[in-house]
Amino acid sequence: MEPATTTLADSLLDDLDDLSDVEEEEPDQQSADNTAAATSINSGPAPTTTSDGNGDEATNQLDAFRRLRGHDEVAGADDGAAALSRPKRRRLLDDSALVEHLASVRAEMTHNTGSGDGDEDSKPAAASASASTTQKDDDERHYGLIVASNKHLSRLREELSKAHHDLCAAYNRKFPELEELIADPLQYRAAVLAIGNEMDLTNVNDELNEVLTSNQILTVTVAGSTTAGRRLTDEEMAVVTDAADYIDAVRSAQAELTAYVESRMEGLAPSVCALLGPTTAARLVALAGGLAELSRIPACNLQVIGQHRQSAAARGGMSSTHGQPHSGVLMECDLVSKCPKYLQRKALKTVAAKLALAARCDYVNVETGRVRTADAGKKFRAEIESKIEKWEEPDKAQTVKALPNICHILTMLDNNQQGRHG
Repeated sequence: MEPATTTLADSLLDDLDDLSDVEEEEPDQQSADNTAAATSINSGPAPTTTSDGNGDEATNQLDAFRRLRGHDEVAGADDGAAALSRPKRRRLLDDSALVEHLASVRAEMTHNTGSGDGDEDSKPAAASASASTTQKDDDERHYGLIVASNKHLSRLREELSKAHHDLCAAYNRKFPELEELIADPLQYRAAVLAIGNEMDLTNVNDELNEVLTSNQILTVTVAGSTTAGRRLTDEEMAVVTDAADYIDAVRSAQAELTAYVESRMEGLAPSVCALLGPTTAARLVALAGGLAELSRIPACNLQVIGQHRQSAAARGGMSSTHGQPHSGVLMECDLVSKCPKYLQRKALKTVAAKLALAARCDYVNVETGRVRTADAGKKFRAEIESKIEKWEEPDKAQTVKALPNICHILTMLDNNQQGRHG
């Protein structure tokens, strides 16, 4: 058995020697390829055609070496300069469709403001014949603007999230821990502008007190004293300021479209406005994407539209948004917010059920061309208010009844016994 063992060991050693020879040849071949590619770059263009296809191989090696060299240059460059040289994404506010829509909304708001002071007696009497046709055209135009506004509001919400990520990417070189400590985009922007390029955060405590809570300020100050960031250059700080200004521009566009939708909600969905109010109704229609989309949502899903997801920062007291689970915009309605806390969940379900009916009533009136009235919304609101009043009433005390006469009970028992024996 010994010769067999020796033979097996010798074969294993031979295999290991072969593997080591192959590993030594591969770096030599790779270095030779890189040297050939570098020589071809310095000497000039590679040969175009050869009989055995070596020209194509040399061209591929040249392209690979150029890509590798460009990657090494970017990786070795300064982070700020690399960020400034990267191509910027196309921003939503530069979209021509959104710009034209904002111009139309501003013109409509200006027209409504100017025409509100006009004298109705100056209108000619001949215009009464075509008043119905003009009113119908205006309603269709307003409805189209409202639907388009809701679509753009959905896109602006996504753009606000992207703009927040751009600001975080630009400011992470200064304070990378701040993104995790402050999850709210608006608070993060305010904190960035308050801190600026200051390395000692104790010097900006007064500015931070206006935008953050005491717990947030304490945590941010401790993290800022041990941060791995560095002071930004003037070019990098300009990028941060531009990202913060763009967030303000997106919020301004959101405010304009929301104000226009609120001003037209009573004409578009009068029942929903009568039930919830124009502000809450406009937010719901904007979140749903339109009145048609809102009418298709069941009542159980209407309760959670616009809810804030509870993050680890909120559970740890590091966020200003303290949303209740399974509740959204409807929780801010006056019918729900004015209820006692133990009745808010019950009231929320009732309001959501009536909202589904009111939205369908308004949508049917819009599609069929019927007269849009707020009768259904007023009726539903009165029913909800009466229910809440009954829920808040104290329980009725139990009526104390007098005990029956014991002699009468004994007499009844004797009569029953005698009847059984008889």
